[in-house]
Amino acid sequence: MNATLRLGSDDALYLLIGERRYRIAAEDLRALLFYGRAVPVTGEGTAIAGHAAVNAAGRAVRVFTVRGHFIVPLVSFRRVAAGEAASAPLFPLVPEGGA
Repeated sequence: MNATLRLGSDDALYLLIGERRYRIAAEDLRALLFYGRAVPVTGEGTAIAGHAAVNAAGRAVRVFTVRGHFIVPLVSFRRVAAGEAASAPLFPLVPEGGA
């Protein structure tokens, strides 16, 4: 499944997963990037469809949605959030100990 992270015109981050579009609100990005708090990922409207959190090592952001689990390097996530990069790929997250 193809998944991409992009910055929207409203400064929110959009996760394009297959044919679905999810959003991390601009006001939640500060809590995620500076304080390491888990933030909601919303689907169409205001329905929460998952969450995003910085991993324990502080080197990646893990995104959990109803469509799957993904990971993106923190440096790529920050570059997209700051507008330095147009997009970044989301990689499928394989559970630890699983194949």
